[in-house]
Amino acid sequence: MITIVGIGPGDREYMTEQAASAVRNARVLLGGGRVLRAIGSDSGARLVELPADGMADTLVALLEDETRLGEVTLAVSGDPGFYSLARRVMARFGRDWVTLIPGVSCMQIMAARLCKSWAGVSSATLHGRARPDIGSLASKLLSSPALVLLFGEPGKIADDIGWLCSDERIKSAGAALGWDLGLPGERITEAATLGEIDTEARGGRLALLWLEKNGALAADVSPAASFARRGVIPDEWFEREEGVPMTKSFARAVAISLLSPLRGARILEIGSGTGAMTVELARAVGEHGRVSDVESSRAALELTRRNISRAGVAARVDITEGRAPEVMPEGRYDAAFVGGHGERVEDVLSAVWKRLEPGGRMLLTSITPQTTSRALKCIGDTTPAAGIWRAHSSYGRGAGGDWMMLGNNPVDFIWGDK
Repeated sequence: MITIVGIGPGDREYMTEQAASAVRNARVLLGGGRVLRAIGSDSGARLVELPADGMADTLVALLEDETRLGEVTLAVSGDPGFYSLARRVMARFGRDWVTLIPGVSCMQIMAARLCKSWAGVSSATLHGRARPDIGSLASKLLSSPALVLLFGEPGKIADDIGWLCSDERIKSAGAALGWDLGLPGERITEAATLGEIDTEARGGRLALLWLEKNGALAADVSPAASFARRGVIPDEWFEREEGVPMTKSFARAVAISLLSPLRGARILEIGSGTGAMTVELARAVGEHGRVSDVESSRAALELTRRNISRAGVAARVDITEGRAPEVMPEGRYDAAFVGGHGERVEDVLSAVWKRLEPGGRMLLTSITPQTTSRALKCIGDTTPAAGIWRAHSSYGRGAGGDWMMLGNNPVDFIWGDK
């Protein structure tokens, strides 16, 4: 008997319990090198690595030999039903000899990231295959909610997209290109049309292209869902109250960049204000991460709760009422953002530093020279791995058919690495 196990993208958190059990209990485990490196330590099985070239042909021969000795387990990335080696195995051995254990496919992850349903979506692959007829791809695009293309070698993707753009119906489709979906290096870029997609903004090994006709990819959905595919949320989206400070969008963008990567991380935030930065941190850590917030103002707390609820990330945030450093949540953290500190900058930074895991980063924002000077000295005395950026930004406003630029206050970003 042959068991084909879908292990998902390769991150252990995406493996089902059934898949993990099959891997642990395997007699012999076959798979590509990347797959075996991702899960091999979980199994006491004899590991047989499939070659990168000619994998499908080699696999059938190996299975014929191994099945004479007993049951065989084949581990494949993603889901066995989504362009995997399972089709070749089923064709050779038949369903009476094969058991499939499903996994999470890159298409499912992409649909989730885009807040889309994958019901009725058409798909095709260029991964180890010749290019299909481009007219048939255009027909699939026009007759289904979306067309998903699985790409092959990263170095050929720009050429493949150029080829796709030779058909105007495909070139004008809304596009999202996802790299290494479900892995730490995941990256998704979007464009109004495929002809505008940035093929250089890539994550690494495997890419998936999601296409929708007539600009459907940018269709209006709920505010939280629409921003889930873009950069930081615009300032005007948040509920505001007089006297409650907010970290502006450009500062949030810089802060998230300086703290990245954050997916799955535990983050400590001191001072939430309106909750704008809390929302961005919660979006960045994903469903398996956690944000612990400390805020002393009752008005700010209520505003934060409303904004994280509107953004759909409240389940990822723990809020503690009180003033740091006297009130601090328990636990250790992968990163920390200090947006509110009052007059006790050094005391707050010292308390936060103690909560930081080795390898973590503490980041503070400042808009006054005195706070910047004190924070730099405190962090610089604590760690040699300190740094500062000063950002001057402007935003555009329409003015009689033209645009004028209005300046924001400069913001200092001061950090230290543990």
